[in-house]
Parts: sequence; structure tokens; C-alpha cells
Amino acid sequence: VQWFERAVEMEQIGAPPEQIIAAYQQALERDPEAPAPHVNLGTIYFHMQKWKQAEAHYRAAIALRPSYALAWFNLGNLHEETGGPDSALECYLKAIECDPTFPDAHYNAALLYQARRDTLNAVRHWQRYLKLDPAGYWAGIARRELARLKEEAVVNGSRG
Repeated sequence: VQWFERAVEMEQIGAPPEQIIAAYQQALERDPEAPAPHVNLGTIYFHMQKWKQAEAHYRAAIALRPSYALAWFNLGNLHEETGGPDSALECYLKAIECDPTFPDAHYNAALLYQARRDTLNAVRHWQRYLKLDPAGYWAGIARRELARLKEEAVVNGSRG
């Protein structure tokens, strides 16, 4: 069994993080050019709130594969978690550039645009998200937010 697959299995059964980290590090020793172990290590460190280690692994994955949408997305989550909404949005947009069909990146971008009161971009990303994942877990929230933005636009438009 390959170390990467072993590490993924260990994650699925809830093995101690130290053991999972060691398995991913073994995977990287065997294949230093593989970006996936870096992304998974980044996520483990993210959940442990070890932000520097998480960021280092996400950036290592991106260095190995600049078009790795999941690495950009996870880096965006990290920036959002650590108080960097502008950096987070840049990462989500980069994830979308790498993979325009990545629904979660559209979802998170929509939320950040909405927080900035950039209604046009928020609506665009909510709509794209709903096209990509119309029945997903978050679709109801996306529909509600989209309806709210459209309602605000009508109310604000009628004030003019």
C-alpha cells in the first residue's frame, strides 16, 4: 500500500493526527513532487489551528502545481479563518480560475463579495454556485442569500 493511501485511510478511521502526519511525510519522502500530501497535511494542521504549518503546506502544493484549485481554496479558507478576507477572496478567485466548476469556491467568493457589499459579484457567484450544485447541502442558503440580494436591489432601486 502506498503511504498516501495509507494516510487517507488513517484519516478516515480517525487515527491520531501525529500518525497521519507521519504517514503523509512518508508519502512526501517517497514522492517529493506530489502536491496532494501537502494539501492534506495543510488541512490537518488547519484543523489543529497550526496556521503557519498549514499555510506552508498549501503553498508547497501550489508551488508544485500552480493550477491546483483545492490548494488555492484551502489557502483561502486559512486566510478567512485568520482574518484576511481580501487574501481569502484572491485565493478563491484563483481556485475558480484553475477550476471554474468548483462550487465551494464560488460559494465562499459570493459570501465575501456580499460582506463587501459588492452585490453584482455576489449575485454572479451565487448564481454560478447554484448552477454547479443546485441540490447540495448549501444550495438552500445560496438561494436565500440570492433572493435577499435581489430584494435589496429592488428596494434600493425604488428609493432613487
